[in-house]
Amino acid sequence: MGRIKFAGGVLLVLAVGMLGYAFYLQVILGPKYAERARSQQEEHIELLPKRGKIYDRNGVPLVTEKKAASVYVLPQYVQDIPKAVDILSNYRLGTPTRLERYIRTRKRFFWLVRKFDYEKACALKSELQQASLANAINIEEEAQRIYPWDEITGSVVGFVGAEHTGLAGIEYTMDSLLAGKPGWAIYQRDALGRDHPSPAFPVQEPENGCDVTLTIDLNIQAIAYEELKAACEKFQARRGYCVVMNPQTGEVLALVDYPDFAPARYSRYARETWKMGAVADEFEPGSVYKPVVAAICLEDSLAQRDEWVPTGGGILVQGRRITDIHGRDGFSFDDVFIKSSNIGVSKLALRCGIQRFYEVSRLLGVGVPTGIELPGEASGKIDRPRQMTELRLTNNAFGQGLSMTPLQLAAMYSTFASGGVYNAPHIIQRVDRNGRVIFKGETKELRRVFSETIAAEVCEILQKVVDEGTGKVARIEGIQVCGKTGTAQKAIPGQGYSSSLSVVSFVGFLPREDARLLVAVVIDEPGLGRFAGEIAAPPFQKIMERMLRLPAYRDIRMQALEEKMLALAQDSVESTQ
Repeated sequence: MGRIKFAGGVLLVLAVGMLGYAFYLQVILGPKYAERARSQQEEHIELLPKRGKIYDRNGVPLVTEKKAASVYVLPQYVQDIPKAVDILSNYRLGTPTRLERYIRTRKRFFWLVRKFDYEKACALKSELQQASLANAINIEEEAQRIYPWDEITGSVVGFVGAEHTGLAGIEYTMDSLLAGKPGWAIYQRDALGRDHPSPAFPVQEPENGCDVTLTIDLNIQAIAYEELKAACEKFQARRGYCVVMNPQTGEVLALVDYPDFAPARYSRYARETWKMGAVADEFEPGSVYKPVVAAICLEDSLAQRDEWVPTGGGILVQGRRITDIHGRDGFSFDDVFIKSSNIGVSKLALRCGIQRFYEVSRLLGVGVPTGIELPGEASGKIDRPRQMTELRLTNNAFGQGLSMTPLQLAAMYSTFASGGVYNAPHIIQRVDRNGRVIFKGETKELRRVFSETIAAEVCEILQKVVDEGTGKVARIEGIQVCGKTGTAQKAIPGQGYSSSLSVVSFVGFLPREDARLLVAVVIDEPGLGRFAGEIAAPPFQKIMERMLRLPAYRDIRMQALEEKMLALAQDSVESTQ
């Protein structure tokens, strides 16, 4: 009887133990083994989205694409590693040592190469299938970015890196919209490790990227690049910038650096060239800043346009004498700016006062980023009133001691051209998702800086600069052109201003009434020539002339011709009477 009880007890203990172990396997370790089984029977594959395209304002592609492929590896299913390494190395996808290390040390799915030549990828896939390796190494189709305009649009468009992520220009700032969202698919894997898509498994389709249309006009961009390049090479300049805008809307029609880089070969260029210098590089503007003083004086009734401003002998400010090259006893108010007198503008700046000069400069965007949709924008610099002295005020009045970007300079002159309103520069015209517009760029009138009357008077003075003063080279037959030259010595830290290095600029717009085209040209460190009138004004004039021959702007010249003929007819009638 006792033996029976003992045997029954042993069996009971064994039964409880087996039940406990079964409970441990099924309940405690169940999720772990289920996940292991799932990992052996299923594979999570990333599905790549199509990146959005970038167009100019007329629908011309600034970025195109060609079919490419990405090669991925599932290292846990590579049965014949030496064979896999041999095939992959023959296609120059890595050295044998590197490939073998990757396959042996990595445990899960990884991309071996992105944007590989599509025809080679297809040949590779065929070899992998013949070697029974296609279950572990395969390709997925994707698009490779092509930048057909090279340096002409390099800094504006930017480029993408190996992971198809934007690294510069519009590709960078709009990356979240252009990139889209990757999807995924779960494939069932059989005992031999082969993938089989199954409707029983979920699939998340990728969300393709949005298309971005810029305000840039490729025709104008190409014209500006060609003329800027020619000017920089002719005068042996270190660097050049050009901004073309519609001053009434703030739309940027062209944004050019020279030299620039070719996005398709970006790795061959210094990182410094990847940025958009026209928005990222600051310079002291020189005499192109003088119209700010004219506008303040007229707006605040601090001067009259018919008054005389004596300049003989210069002006002494805080122990420093300010002179200029004219050697005249004085100028009329208009001639201070037409002839670009440092002495005259310094005297007028002292009437404006430090606080008022600072306030207006800030309203015109100095020291404030424009907010344009490009990376690395600089803000420029101007001393705050408590830091500014009268000497610094007079220096600022003729464009020394403060700094701005070429884009800020263009935006400042757009304020005069648009009747005294500061319009925010912008470069995005619209964004489309699956053919539906989800964003549309619009004119943003941020603030009124001057009254329409005062802006018109400044424009009249700027027209005289071109007709009679330092900007004569910028004249265009039959059209009222407004503009200003600027020649600024470059500051050398710890040494003061250089006697040989300078930045020259010309910024202007047309026609004077209801201006539609504005061009700012900045040439940094020209090796030949001396003044802006001979270096920066000619490319401005050539760019404007060529733009006026484009179909979209021919009416400007025609309208000017009609107005001239009407004026001649009226003069003829009056003379006969």
